[in-house]
Amino acid sequence: MINTRALLASALAAAAAFAVATSVPAQNAPSGPPIKIGLIAEQTGALGFLGSETVRAAILVVKQINDGGGLVGRPVELLVRDSKTTVNEAVRQARDLLFTENVDFLLHSINSAECVAVGNVAQQAKKVLFSDCTNDAFTSKDFNHYVFRIPNATTRTQGFAAADYIKAHLLARGNRYYTIAHDFAFGRNAVAAFKERIKAVNPAAEFVGEGWPKIDEADYAPFITAMDQAKPDVVFFAWAIGIPFWQQAAPFKPYQKFAMVSSYWSGSDEMQVLPKDAVPSGVILGGFPWYAIKGAENETFVKEFRAAYQRAPMTPAYMLYISMQALRAAVAKAKSVETEAVIAALEGLQYDSVVGPVTIRPFDHQGTTPHWTGTAAWDAERNMGVLTNIIQLPTSEYLPSEQELKRLRNP
Repeated sequence: MINTRALLASALAAAAAFAVATSVPAQNAPSGPPIKIGLIAEQTGALGFLGSETVRAAILVVKQINDGGGLVGRPVELLVRDSKTTVNEAVRQARDLLFTENVDFLLHSINSAECVAVGNVAQQAKKVLFSDCTNDAFTSKDFNHYVFRIPNATTRTQGFAAADYIKAHLLARGNRYYTIAHDFAFGRNAVAAFKERIKAVNPAAEFVGEGWPKIDEADYAPFITAMDQAKPDVVFFAWAIGIPFWQQAAPFKPYQKFAMVSSYWSGSDEMQVLPKDAVPSGVILGGFPWYAIKGAENETFVKEFRAAYQRAPMTPAYMLYISMQALRAAVAKAKSVETEAVIAALEGLQYDSVVGPVTIRPFDHQGTTPHWTGTAAWDAERNMGVLTNIIQLPTSEYLPSEQELKRLRNP
């Protein structure tokens, strides 16, 4: 079994060691009062495996910024808080960072259950918040002027992409569908989006069952048995963290009996930490696999991340990096860290990110980053699970139009 507690402890020890290195003065050292950036990330709890990756990337980016002369010539100070994968703790930490520490900008990691509530605190404080959560409501019906999400890994994007993959590659498998997802905002919304899209692309679709394990589920055996007994042709899944499921499913190999499909955004991360016998070969997964992203900027990012943490970055690291690139570009454009000036610079901003060109839509503050889907397999040369037959998804096609958003916000 993967020991996520040990992995987290190791990750935070590496981050602490790297943070010390950031204190070495750069030749082009920034000066003046520091610009404070707060980060709320799930360092413990069910999503600690992923939230700690956000912290690692943030430490790396802040070092890059300070080594490059800071933001508008001022040094950046990073204040990190643990949400413990709970809404109440995320809100408490947001209030502390915004009203006590008086941070200039707030970052939030991935928990879909937290981001809307944290966004409400940012609105009260009138400070810019960047979140990498997948909760569609964050930039749609619960949108506010101060919130931004640059990575496009929304539940609609993931659900629609999985249905379109089935249309293109798996319709011949049959029309019996089963869904299984963690029972919280992300899982519920992803399944709803998948059902909407699959009914549109395959009117003969029939749903023969569903499973809703808890986000911190310890025993997946009943869910695996129920899924098997339903005899589906295709299973759509959406995990908060899928490692426990794949470990427990390994002896039964359900994915050899029926197709399992998802564009779940961190599938590629899980593959590279699972042991060989737990990698679900043939399953369709999503993510930001470092080995599939082209360009010199990604090569540099991977090299620097490896130097700091002795391995390649995972999806949450890319998401944080993309968001921080947007912030740096907006501050440079605004020549200021004043909230309204930065918001004006962000709306409609086009910039080249580590994963390619990005546009930030002015009417929902949503970015148009790509996303990747592929087939899980064991790579003997890299000695880890990977995605193969990778396709880059046209994710901007899955975002709601401005007209749709107006209807959501004013029903």
